[in-house]
Amino acid sequence: MKVHVMGLEGVGMSALARLLLAEGHGVTGCDLAPGSRCQALLALGAGPVHRGHDPGHLQDEDTLLLPTPIPEDHPEVQEARRRGLRVLHRMELLRDLLAQRPSLGVTGTHGKTTTTGMLASILLAAGLDPWVLLGGEVEPFGNARYGQGPRLAEVDESDPRFQEVRVDVAVVTNLEADHVSPDGRPRPNYHPSYEALMEAVLAFGRRAQALVFPASDPVLARLFRGLSAHPFGAGGEAWAEDLELLPFGSRFHLVHRGRRLGEVRLEVPGAHNVHNALAAGLAALLFGVPFPAVQAGLAQYRGARRRFERLGVYRGALLVDDYAHHPTEVRATLEAARSTGLKVKALFQPHRLGRTQSLWRAFAQSLLLAEEVLVLPVYTAGEEGDKEELARRIAQEVQSLGGKALFLRLEEARAYLEAQAGPGEVWVSLGAGDVNRILKALLGGEG
Repeated sequence: MKVHVMGLEGVGMSALARLLLAEGHGVTGCDLAPGSRCQALLALGAGPVHRGHDPGHLQDEDTLLLPTPIPEDHPEVQEARRRGLRVLHRMELLRDLLAQRPSLGVTGTHGKTTTTGMLASILLAAGLDPWVLLGGEVEPFGNARYGQGPRLAEVDESDPRFQEVRVDVAVVTNLEADHVSPDGRPRPNYHPSYEALMEAVLAFGRRAQALVFPASDPVLARLFRGLSAHPFGAGGEAWAEDLELLPFGSRFHLVHRGRRLGEVRLEVPGAHNVHNALAAGLAALLFGVPFPAVQAGLAQYRGARRRFERLGVYRGALLVDDYAHHPTEVRATLEAARSTGLKVKALFQPHRLGRTQSLWRAFAQSLLLAEEVLVLPVYTAGEEGDKEELARRIAQEVQSLGGKALFLRLEEARAYLEAQAGPGEVWVSLGAGDVNRILKALLGGEG
């Protein structure tokens, strides 16, 4: 098979490309802004890689692979169909790849990348040589790992086609009304309603032999009633006892079906990561992995890039980057930052206009956990609209609730940190856009 991959620089598309190359398939591609991931793929034997999108990119490929946002009337898609190429969306290819081996899949509104990374670490500790696909990057293998063992993937619920994926053990970390169309109009990477999202999650769960979900979520408990479902957390099949949250990690005893298995140590902070570890641990136990490998794998996990990633120290202040782009994620990240004992300051860049329009009040509530917040213009991810109005509204709402907040543009925020950052503080960049450029620039990196 020779595959032309559109959007090749994207973390998920580049991961699929890496796995295709490892299996011996040819890979070409294009992207509006080819970068380091495309360069890495060229070094692995991909190519050519084109800048921009054009039907002329198609040469001798037999398959066109599309990321979720590409519409059917795109010129490259139309040319591929005219030539008789097989046209696959990324989730269709992932579905086919996971069907080839015993498999595990992780979906949910929050914690997908971390939970998948923890499971990968567990499978590696068990010596199972896993094949892994992630929507982020973790040490030591980045966003993908080719192996001859079971297949493990982060299954992105923002793509409505995720409900077609079948795995042996499925994990649903949680469920909130994210990636839901604000006006009910159909969009490639939005569900038309929360009800439609719930139906898609249910379809995904029904296809699995075993389904892991949080016992604390009454919506998921009702949704999965009658399925082979295994809850985790208080009241579930696996839970934490003697939990101790530490500045940059935690430790607890894992209890499974009433049996105390042993101590687990995590090197990533926050109660939300204990939640993720319980999900990964229960999924691994259901998959047949012995507890010592679960214990070792969780201890060895060092976190994902842009998930409470410690970038360095500037003028005595700790700089941390996090991908949090939903109020629940913002809250969890700021709670983890508060556990360091440092004064918590935040740079928040809202992500996507539709999400921000729906959740701006909830964002303001979550941001109150920081002593000070700099709110940046919305990272629109290609959407048309005013980048600043909603961001100003969030800053004003934080102020009206008694918090300290300023609306600043990126360069203004960088200048503010250069003047104000100091010892005893942790500055956390929050968002799925390019907000981390500010902290990297302060440390002398790309800005």
